[in-house]
Amino acid sequence: DEIEPRLFSFNNPFGACVSCDGLGVSSHFERQLVVPDGQISLRNGALAPWSSSSSRYYLQTLESLAKQFNFSLDVPFNDLDDHAQSVILQGSGTVPVTMEFDDGMRSYRTKKPFEGVMPNLARRYRETDSSWVREELEKFRANQPCESCGGKRLKAEALAVKIDGCDVSDVARLSIAEA
Repeated sequence: DEIEPRLFSFNNPFGACVSCDGLGVSSHFERQLVVPDGQISLRNGALAPWSSSSSRYYLQTLESLAKQFNFSLDVPFNDLDDHAQSVILQGSGTVPVTMEFDDGMRSYRTKKPFEGVMPNLARRYRETDSSWVREELEKFRANQPCESCGGKRLKAEALAVKIDGCDVSDVARLSIAEA
């Protein structure tokens, strides 16, 4: 495309990075915020997003995982082996897990792959229409520089334009005298 001023503005859709919409950051669920204290056991609330729930669903899910993957809910999260931590946080992949639930009215059993805490949070965040739910889930998200633009907020075509070997974002950071 022809070089024109709007190409160099992250406020313009023509120039903004397509991955971050010109914000320069991407937000994701952060393990450190989901498990803020690895010295706490799963039973005692190591998983922060699940620890304040009064529902027995989460504990029963963890009990089913512990039974199938042979780990204890009573040891500190950091003491679980890497595979157990990965299954809990990232899911079981294609491996079906037998989940047993009792809601007080009835007991039931299902067998399907476990989604994982992190993918579950991401899906709930993406699918909710509730601003309250989004606000609650935001507590477990962190910002990092956009992988596409490196935090420079412009799309690749704008960053490909060089002035004395520097992209326009680097030049814009210079003082007038330096420029």
